[in-house]
Amino acid sequence: MPFRAKFSDARTWKRIVDAISVLVDEAIFRANENSMRVRAMDPSHVAMVDIYLPAGIFDEYACSGEVAIGLNLDEMGKVMRRAGTNDELELVLDEAASSLRVHLKGATTRTFRLSLLDIGGEEPPTPSIKFNVEAKMLSDALVQALKDAELFSDHVRVSATPDGVQIAASGDTSGVEVKIDKGSEALLELSVAESSRAIYALSYLSDMIKAASVSETITLSFSTDMPLKLEFRVLGEGKVTYWLAPRIEAE
Repeated sequence: MPFRAKFSDARTWKRIVDAISVLVDEAIFRANENSMRVRAMDPSHVAMVDIYLPAGIFDEYACSGEVAIGLNLDEMGKVMRRAGTNDELELVLDEAASSLRVHLKGATTRTFRLSLLDIGGEEPPTPSIKFNVEAKMLSDALVQALKDAELFSDHVRVSATPDGVQIAASGDTSGVEVKIDKGSEALLELSVAESSRAIYALSYLSDMIKAASVSETITLSFSTDMPLKLEFRVLGEGKVTYWLAPRIEAE
């Protein structure tokens, strides 16, 4: 068989699928003998997701050559919502039937067959950007800050100085500012080459932060009025990375 992979905890795969589906409905999973990855841009070209899953994070992994697995993420998501707490997951590519078999193994073994999609278009390149700010923090600190911001606005201002990171949002008369100071329990590492600030759409950020369930920490990188990069670790060596274009303030 050209591709087979297994997670002892099916919920790990569910979280990965969820992390991609917040931006796109369909995606190509590209696998080789060393890793599986997905890179896709949302329809409005405002945001991009980049998933890297090395073979070592799977409990079992085998792939012969290069394979491209085009999937409907809504279908995959529905299947994964049927996964039980103690279920194992096995993915097996059946090229002859042009399908991916999803085995959920618990008290019973259930096999779902998902038809492969022929998804055209070139894979988007990874942005090449030098950031002035890089901050590693507890995922929950950013989750809570964004929930606070949602009370007042549909966008959020992210800024950083050598003293810490600030998340702020304001409406017509009200607002909120969350400070995550250097040296606090929530801010694990901070590198600031130049104090920076930028504004981003909360609708995208709130969706992206749902991937926080895959990792206790997040690395946030940005510069003034430049794209934001959010990176989560998956089982140590795997990565979920998001890129989000800034919202430019009117003069």
